[in-house]
Amino acid sequence: MNEESLPSFAHLTLRSFPGALRGALNRLFGRPRRAEDAAAPDDPALRSRAASTIREYADAQATLFERAERLREKVERLERAGTPSESTRNRAERARREVEAGLTALRASFAASTGGSEGRRAFDREVALRYPAFRLSGESP
Repeated sequence: MNEESLPSFAHLTLRSFPGALRGALNRLFGRPRRAEDAAAPDDPALRSRAASTIREYADAQATLFERAERLREKVERLERAGTPSESTRNRAERARREVEAGLTALRASFAASTGGSEGRRAFDREVALRYPAFRLSGESP
């Protein structure tokens, strides 16, 4: 076995590791933190509270979340089959916007109750972890 047959660890991605371990390994190997990780709040209680708030909202609005997901999957399935449907795409977009509008309103109330920007960042981070398909208004693409 020669050196070329061994896997290269130069391009090892650490996405499969939990956040704290990934951050420690990145610091150890000298990789810079991503902007979203650098801006993330360090208060675990605030992150936990944001996760709990989002989970409660998602449970209360489960049909809305399920509808958005179901329509998104239908659009993808139709496009793969070569028969895209504009009406289905429009319905999926409306459902996605409804979910995003609800999450944006929830974020505003959460940020107001937690003191502002730290709460907003914690909320945004939890939404990005749980529902990466949704973009909240005011969030960079």
